[in-house]
Amino acid sequence: MSGVDTVRGIAYQQAQGVLEAIGLLEDPTLGSVRVEGTDDAVDIELLARNGTLSHAIQVKVRAPDYTWGESALLAVLKRWAVLPDAAHASFEFLTDGRLGPSGRRVQQALEAAAEGRTGPLAELLGAGVDDPVCIALGKARIRQDPHSTSALLARAEHQVTAMLPSARTEADLREQAAKAVDRLFRALFDFASNPEPQLREMDRQRIAALLGVPAEQSPAQRWSAVRKRYLEAARSCIEQEVIAPAVAGIQMRDPSVLRQHASGGQKLRVGELLSGRGPVVLAGRTGTGKTTAVRILRQQAAADGRVVITAHAESYLPGRLGALTADGLAAVLQEACPTATGAQALSDSNVTLVIDGAAEVAEPTRRALQEELLAPVSAGHGARIVLVGRDMAALRAMLPSSVSPEMFRMVPLEYKQRVELVEWATTTDGRSCTPHMARAVVATLDKTLGDAAGNPLMFSMAMALLDDQDVPKGRASLYRAFIEQLAARSGATGMSAVRTGLGIVYALLLNDGRRYADVYEWHHLLNQAASTLRSVGLPADVSTLDEAARRCGLITSLGWEQTVVPMHDSFADYLAGAAHASGAEPLPHKLSVGDDQRMLFCAEIRGVDEAIAALVTRDLPFTAVALAGYDRRPLGLEAPHQVASLLCHLSAAQDQAVVMSRLKDGRALALRPPGAESAWVDEARAFELAQTCHAAVVDKEAGPLAVAARLWRQELLTLLRQPAALSPRRPGPGQTAAEALARHTEQTALITNQLIDLAAPPGHAAALKAQVGPLGLRAVIGRPQQDMLGVHTPVDYRHSDDIVIVEASAEPSFSPGESRGRTTLEHLLDSPPSATAAQRVREAIEALTTSSWLTP
Repeated sequence: MSGVDTVRGIAYQQAQGVLEAIGLLEDPTLGSVRVEGTDDAVDIELLARNGTLSHAIQVKVRAPDYTWGESALLAVLKRWAVLPDAAHASFEFLTDGRLGPSGRRVQQALEAAAEGRTGPLAELLGAGVDDPVCIALGKARIRQDPHSTSALLARAEHQVTAMLPSARTEADLREQAAKAVDRLFRALFDFASNPEPQLREMDRQRIAALLGVPAEQSPAQRWSAVRKRYLEAARSCIEQEVIAPAVAGIQMRDPSVLRQHASGGQKLRVGELLSGRGPVVLAGRTGTGKTTAVRILRQQAAADGRVVITAHAESYLPGRLGALTADGLAAVLQEACPTATGAQALSDSNVTLVIDGAAEVAEPTRRALQEELLAPVSAGHGARIVLVGRDMAALRAMLPSSVSPEMFRMVPLEYKQRVELVEWATTTDGRSCTPHMARAVVATLDKTLGDAAGNPLMFSMAMALLDDQDVPKGRASLYRAFIEQLAARSGATGMSAVRTGLGIVYALLLNDGRRYADVYEWHHLLNQAASTLRSVGLPADVSTLDEAARRCGLITSLGWEQTVVPMHDSFADYLAGAAHASGAEPLPHKLSVGDDQRMLFCAEIRGVDEAIAALVTRDLPFTAVALAGYDRRPLGLEAPHQVASLLCHLSAAQDQAVVMSRLKDGRALALRPPGAESAWVDEARAFELAQTCHAAVVDKEAGPLAVAARLWRQELLTLLRQPAALSPRRPGPGQTAAEALARHTEQTALITNQLIDLAAPPGHAAALKAQVGPLGLRAVIGRPQQDMLGVHTPVDYRHSDDIVIVEASAEPSFSPGESRGRTTLEHLLDSPPSATAAQRVREAIEALTTSSWLTP
């Protein structure tokens, strides 16, 4: 390790020690902290009030170019596991570095052991599940925290402010907190250098004295005392919008959600998110109003006396969910809130914690959050968790596999809502607006926006532009025009450099799976961007770029740590995509969840070339369908080979050869004849081959990716086309209704899994399976009822990972308050299992690609 890395490692370890020491004051079970623990196996030890070791931490930094592998991690874990304290204490390997593939296997084995599945860990260790080392490591975990030392100390200062006596001004409070943390940092450094173990231990009274705060939490700060004040504030809370006021002023007043996988597609009010028990997932594409929906939920719940706390995932530090909850309380109370209060609220089963943007944080942060949610969610203890984000599969993966969350998605704005929003926005500006005028405005916007008219953000931006100019067509043009309007109204200048500079920064951040940065990293990245701009002759400096971006509202700061975030996450996608399109920042080597929008913006601006087509089809194959609409490359001599190469990433079929022919009218006919070689053929030969294989006719302007997407669609349509079949509306001979429904569900699940394996692009079956959702069923079958339409049997149900179906006279299979759908037995049995399976897979693929893409 270099001298620089050594210093960085010491600083990072000390900052983590400071946070642990402050956290000790907020945990009534802990009595002291010891730094530089036993035999170099432990760096930080948290001891209970009786002096026994409760939790041990080994802290290691890693250079960005290196990853943690299996051998290095197991060496650390085994060194801990043989110590006497390992039999009763928990252990944590904490690093700012990345895990390699073998390191991830170790992390996954520890996560499985925490759930009681010790087989993978025993296999890695080469030991039996009853081996003492394996048992000890069942209480171990790997935590990745990539935050800088400065960001960690900023969080420490934030936590201390909530403990300090009130100061005259916020500036005084910040200064006191900074000085307190500095004292603790220096004291821990002195303690760590002492050769005597007992002199490296600092008790809670000493920590409290150094910080100038009480050693025990004040009764006024306990959740039982804060709860009433929080509800009162939440009833009228209008939290400062991260999104620019020009957009925020025209948001949905009562958004709708749709329960995923429910029959009938009934639209529900946002309050339905709280109707059941257990965790909830709310997904929606960018700009669909997720953040607005959860704020409305918080306010409506408070009016009913129910506590909903909303928090930004960008503010989450791995292992500190209590601090994130405290941030959510503080945002409403408008005062610093101790982590201990957040932790107490988190343990209250009458509280709902909404974590917004959970799918948009970096992968290590998502994994840390997943691990922290594992125990309470699996056990059903404490606050109910609602995860909100863009990607349904990513959100579902953050919850324990042993639970079946309620899953909802946002509903686009309907025509009536758009008319109401135009009326409301116009009258808010002090102008009159008749229903006829509002409908005329909506007609204009609908024509310009097309399918995007149902997106609240896009519709709002287009409305904001309507008074100043004609609304531009295309998403990228709309974003650029809106930014120009913001700049003009705020007086910000130099926006060309600002757009490019921010684009470079957001591209770099998105390469790491996020759209936010602490203030120190932000200025470092902005300095990189300014250097790039200067190298091509554009005058730019960090302070000018930052000031202009803040002045027009393109960026803002979040929370005490002043985490820098875009006005809306989609602006980060647009700016990054524009930077890629202009060549200011190269395309990433690999794409991950959340990169779809920047690639689509890039393609809309500059079109699709070979590099972006190959990258997207390989890493985000479902996004390739939307991307294909921007591919206008001419079909040259190598087109059949190019299409075949792209199809290898889209289609699971083995034979990917593509034969093409140019038709007389200029269009192209593409085919996939088995056993052929990719080539151009004449029209007669193409028509002959078309009788034996998949074929698609594409427009004159269609490029290779557009051809590949069409051929993939043909394959999927054939795969999901089910022959007409009749299914009995009643159970068969000797079957009860429960047996018939259970059998139908089992067959549907079997066929669905088979279809997923055949339909999913290579390596992406998990994403499709997550979108399809659980294939089991929990149902209660009621007694047959007669009405004017005949006899029908009501069924209360919900999709689940298991199958539990009972008659009404039996014990119910739902917990009290658990939400469910309602249908009839006849409806469920009417469709054959093959048709039901095909429909679910088709809907999932369309949700991942584009609406109605597989409609014949």
